[in-house]
Amino acid sequence: MYNYSIRRTTFETDVVGSICPNNNASIIKTGIPSLNHILSQWSTYSKLCLKLHCVGDIIVDYHHSFEDIGIVLGMLLNNLIRKNNLFRYSHAIIPMDETLVRCCIALSGQPGLYWTNKTKHNLFNPTLELIYTLLNSLVWNSNINIHIDLIKLDSVHHVSEAIFKSFGVCLFQSMNSIQNIRSTKNCPIINWN
Repeated sequence: MYNYSIRRTTFETDVVGSICPNNNASIIKTGIPSLNHILSQWSTYSKLCLKLHCVGDIIVDYHHSFEDIGIVLGMLLNNLIRKNNLFRYSHAIIPMDETLVRCCIALSGQPGLYWTNKTKHNLFNPTLELIYTLLNSLVWNSNINIHIDLIKLDSVHHVSEAIFKSFGVCLFQSMNSIQNIRSTKNCPIINWN
């Protein structure tokens, strides 16, 4: 597998990223410590070495940085998926104290983010809104279908970590599964060329 690099520059952000399937240490500098942390968790659990540098207009707010980082990560993952024979389906359930999050992905070429809150708590909060923004940008630029189910929660921090850990585990499983399974339409599972 190869190293993929992308640079995206707008009036709001300058994002440079590269991704490579290996266990090397990631270098993540977004200017947002909490985002550095959850992307590091994702990188660790997916076994994808992520080099990411973002200079954004965080003096205004974090929205543009989260959105544009999602775009760059999506483009990187799209390249990774197109160039490698990855298994189409995977899922993971991550418990963290009282938090429980399930992630299911389909590397189908049909993007979509489906986010359900099965808890009794209203989770509208700025942190999760930003995470949703990042993941939504990611799916539309990677052509990945992602389902995130928030089953139980104790803190937004644990929910944030569990979302990225479970997504990372799903990608790791897809990269390390049996590669010769065909779809029910009798064509290769991944063929986006």
